[in-house]
Amino acid sequence: MSRVRARLSPPGDTLIELPRENGGVVARSFEECSVDDVERATRARRAPPPVRVPVPDQARLLFFEDSLFRKFNGVAQVRFSAQNEDGKTFLTLQGVPMMEVPRLIQALQEGLEAQPSLRAN
Repeated sequence: MSRVRARLSPPGDTLIELPRENGGVVARSFEECSVDDVERATRARRAPPPVRVPVPDQARLLFFEDSLFRKFNGVAQVRFSAQNEDGKTFLTLQGVPMMEVPRLIQALQEGLEAQPSLRAN
C-alpha cells in the first residue's frame, strides 16, 4: 500500500475576518490572531449578525420599561423583550397576571404617550 503525502501549507498567511463592535470586520493573518480572536471569528461565521431594534423604537421601549416598572413594582415581575424581524419591532410580554391586564393597558398607554424631556425631575 503506497502512502500519498499531501503538502499542507502553514495557516499563518490565512486571513481571518474578526468581527468589530460596530458590526464591521477587520482581516488579520492567522499568525496575528489570538485563540480568542479565532473563536470570536468562528462564532460570528456560524451565527447571523443580530438585527438591532431601530433607535426610535429603542427610545419608545425605554418609556415602556419605565412605565411597566412603575405600574408593576411590588405587584408582579413583568418582563418584556423586543426583537426586530423583517424591519418590524416585536414586543414580547411575560408574567402579567390575568387580573392585572387593566394595569398593563394603563402602563402601555403611558409608555405610548410619554415624550422625551431634558428637564430634571
